[in-house]
Amino acid sequence: MIDPLMIRPEIALADFLPIFISSALVLIFGGVYVGIYTAVKVKYLKPWAIIIAYGFWTLTAYCLYVMGSLMHVGDFTAKALVVAAIGLFLLPFAVYYMEDNVHKNNEHDTQGEEDGK
Repeated sequence: MIDPLMIRPEIALADFLPIFISSALVLIFGGVYVGIYTAVKVKYLKPWAIIIAYGFWTLTAYCLYVMGSLMHVGDFTAKALVVAAIGLFLLPFAVYYMEDNVHKNNEHDTQGEEDGK
Protein backbone atom coordinates (compact mmCIF):
# COMPACT_ATOMS: atom_id res chain seq x y z
CA MET A 1 0.00 0.00 0.00
CA ILE A 2 1.26 3.51 -0.88
CA ASP A 3 1.71 5.94 1.97
CA PRO A 4 -0.68 8.91 1.46
CA LEU A 5 2.14 11.35 2.25
CA MET A 6 4.05 10.15 -0.80
CA ILE A 7 1.32 11.09 -3.27
CA ARG A 8 0.30 14.37 -1.67
CA PRO A 9 1.79 17.21 -3.69
CA GLU A 10 3.46 19.87 -1.60
CA ILE A 11 3.52 22.33 -4.47
CA ALA A 12 0.39 23.17 -6.38
CA LEU A 13 0.62 21.96 -9.95
CA ALA A 14 -0.34 25.41 -11.25
CA ASP A 15 2.60 26.92 -9.33
CA PHE A 16 5.22 24.58 -10.74
CA LEU A 17 6.05 26.60 -13.86
CA PRO A 18 6.29 29.97 -12.05
CA ILE A 19 8.51 28.35 -9.40
CA PHE A 20 10.70 26.79 -12.08
CA ILE A 21 11.00 30.06 -14.02
CA SER A 22 11.70 32.17 -10.93
CA SER A 23 14.38 29.76 -9.73
CA ALA A 24 15.98 29.76 -13.19
CA LEU A 25 15.91 33.57 -13.20
CA VAL A 26 17.66 33.57 -9.81
CA LEU A 27 20.59 31.81 -11.46
CA ILE A 28 20.56 34.02 -14.56
CA PHE A 29 20.15 37.37 -12.79
CA GLY A 30 22.67 36.37 -10.10
CA GLY A 31 25.22 35.48 -12.75
CA VAL A 32 24.67 38.75 -14.59
CA TYR A 33 25.06 40.65 -11.30
CA VAL A 34 28.38 38.98 -10.55
CA GLY A 35 29.52 39.41 -14.16
CA ILE A 36 28.78 43.13 -14.31
CA TYR A 37 30.29 43.69 -10.86
CA THR A 38 33.47 41.91 -11.92
CA ALA A 39 33.64 43.79 -15.22
CA VAL A 40 33.36 47.12 -13.38
CA LYS A 41 36.05 46.16 -10.87
CA VAL A 42 38.54 45.09 -13.57
CA LYS A 43 37.68 48.29 -15.47
CA TYR A 44 36.06 46.68 -18.54
CA LEU A 45 32.95 48.75 -17.83
CA LYS A 46 32.57 52.27 -16.53
CA PRO A 47 31.90 52.70 -12.77
CA TRP A 48 28.31 53.84 -13.31
CA ALA A 49 27.47 50.34 -14.61
CA ILE A 50 27.59 49.06 -11.04
CA ILE A 51 24.07 50.49 -10.67
CA ILE A 52 22.93 48.05 -13.36
CA ALA A 53 24.59 45.22 -11.42
CA TYR A 54 22.69 46.22 -8.29
CA GLY A 55 19.50 46.24 -10.35
CA PHE A 56 20.16 42.65 -11.35
CA TRP A 57 20.76 41.75 -7.71
CA THR A 58 17.40 43.33 -6.86
CA LEU A 59 15.77 41.18 -9.55
CA THR A 60 17.50 38.14 -8.08
CA ALA A 61 16.20 38.93 -4.60
CA TYR A 62 12.69 39.47 -5.99
CA CYS A 63 12.77 36.13 -7.81
CA LEU A 64 13.91 34.45 -4.59
CA TYR A 65 10.95 36.07 -2.83
CA VAL A 66 8.51 34.91 -5.53
CA MET A 67 9.92 31.40 -5.45
CA GLY A 68 9.69 31.24 -1.65
CA SER A 69 6.17 32.60 -1.51
CA LEU A 70 4.90 30.20 -4.19
CA MET A 71 6.52 27.26 -2.42
CA HIS A 72 4.96 28.32 0.92
CA VAL A 73 8.26 27.90 2.72
CA GLY A 74 8.52 27.80 6.49
CA ASP A 75 10.15 30.40 8.70
CA PHE A 76 13.57 28.75 8.70
CA THR A 77 13.66 28.37 4.91
CA ALA A 78 12.51 31.97 4.44
CA LYS A 79 15.38 33.13 6.64
CA ALA A 80 17.77 30.91 4.68
CA LEU A 81 16.61 32.54 1.43
CA VAL A 82 17.25 35.99 2.90
CA VAL A 83 20.72 34.91 4.01
CA ALA A 84 21.34 33.50 0.51
CA ALA A 85 20.32 36.80 -1.10
CA ILE A 86 22.60 38.77 1.24
CA GLY A 87 25.40 36.29 0.64
CA LEU A 88 25.04 36.66 -3.11
CA PHE A 89 25.24 40.43 -2.69
CA LEU A 90 28.40 40.27 -0.56
CA LEU A 91 30.22 37.45 -2.36
CA PRO A 92 31.69 39.56 -5.19
CA PHE A 93 32.92 42.13 -2.66
CA ALA A 94 34.74 39.44 -0.69
CA VAL A 95 36.23 37.76 -3.76
CA TYR A 96 37.45 41.05 -5.22
CA TYR A 97 38.88 42.13 -1.85
CA MET A 98 40.82 38.87 -1.48
CA GLU A 99 42.03 38.94 -5.09
CA ASP A 100 43.15 42.55 -4.78
CA ASN A 101 45.07 41.84 -1.55
CA VAL A 102 46.77 38.77 -3.03
CA HIS A 103 47.77 40.82 -6.07
CA LYS A 104 49.20 43.61 -3.93
CA ASN A 105 51.08 41.19 -1.66
CA ASN A 106 52.59 39.24 -4.55
CA GLU A 107 53.66 42.03 -6.88
CA HIS A 108 57.17 41.40 -8.08
CA ASP A 109 59.73 43.99 -8.90
CA THR A 110 60.37 43.19 -12.57
CA GLN A 111 63.13 45.78 -12.76
CA GLY A 112 65.13 44.01 -10.02
CA GLU A 113 64.68 40.60 -11.67
CA GLU A 114 66.03 41.89 -14.97
CA ASP A 115 69.16 43.26 -13.28
CA GLY A 116 69.88 39.83 -11.78
CA LYS A 117 69.00 40.77 -8.21
